[in-house]
Amino acid sequence: MDGLVARGRQWAERIPPRVRLWGRRGFVLLVLAVVGTVLVRQLRDLDWPVVLRSLPTSPWFYLAFLARYLLLPVTEVLCYSAVWGRNLFGHFGAFLIKRLMNASVASASGDAYFLGWSAKTLGMGYRKAFSGIKDVTLLSAAAANGVAVLVLGAYLLLGDWRVFEGVEPRVVALVVGVTLGAALVSVVVIVFRGKVLAVETQTMWRIFAYHSVRSGGALVLLGLQWSAAMPEVGFATWANLLIVALLVARTPLLPAPELLFLTIALALVGTIDAPQARLEAMFLADAALVQLFAIPSLMLGLLWRRKEVAA
Repeated sequence: MDGLVARGRQWAERIPPRVRLWGRRGFVLLVLAVVGTVLVRQLRDLDWPVVLRSLPTSPWFYLAFLARYLLLPVTEVLCYSAVWGRNLFGHFGAFLIKRLMNASVASASGDAYFLGWSAKTLGMGYRKAFSGIKDVTLLSAAAANGVAVLVLGAYLLLGDWRVFEGVEPRVVALVVGVTLGAALVSVVVIVFRGKVLAVETQTMWRIFAYHSVRSGGALVLLGLQWSAAMPEVGFATWANLLIVALLVARTPLLPAPELLFLTIALALVGTIDAPQARLEAMFLADAALVQLFAIPSLMLGLLWRRKEVAA
């Protein structure tokens, strides 16, 4: 294991930092360009007056979204409180800003902000801050991958795969393969935790449990959102779309997963036995709410933070 890690570092170090930086930026821009082009074409064909009149009216749709939006920062407060041995709910605003930046600015930008904030505000230094963030990030991915494999396994046995008839089979196979591959990497992290993680075993399982509940809870809340907006649609239909959302969310290194899911969901609208305008309005409303929450999240994040404290 150590030999593979060392060899990977050696190969990475041979690539100039500027080339690696521009390579990552180029990948992000390419994916955004492809997804954006498809999404613009789909949005251009919508009957916007009808869509706007068909927006969800149930307050439970918006309450479930709010709960799903806050689920990640609340979970991370619990995780980092366990890692660093202090109650961090007084700093909840920093976790809101972290979530906002990762969702609306760029992937991992919130983690970079949180690294600087925690090192300065909590007075622990960059090395300790980086170690904690690394451990929580790896365990978060491991827990989410575990939930994804369990849900996918149940769906393979009980689900209806006809919803994917309009999708290229190789694409579905690739996404499923990537999900299983990521889960395998997570297993390696757990097995070799002594070499990869700095947290104690008890704390590791505590963080793993927090993020497992968070990952499963996010899927349940998303299903409740859709059910509240269109209660006449059966659970099996929403289960199909939840699998799509799960696969998109668990695909690593994917920028703007919300936009990609919106693109796929709009393409699958015709396969669902429900009014098309209402389905389009529901998916658009959920995607738009993530961006609309940016300003209140930033304002609340700036207000809900303690002053600098000593380590």
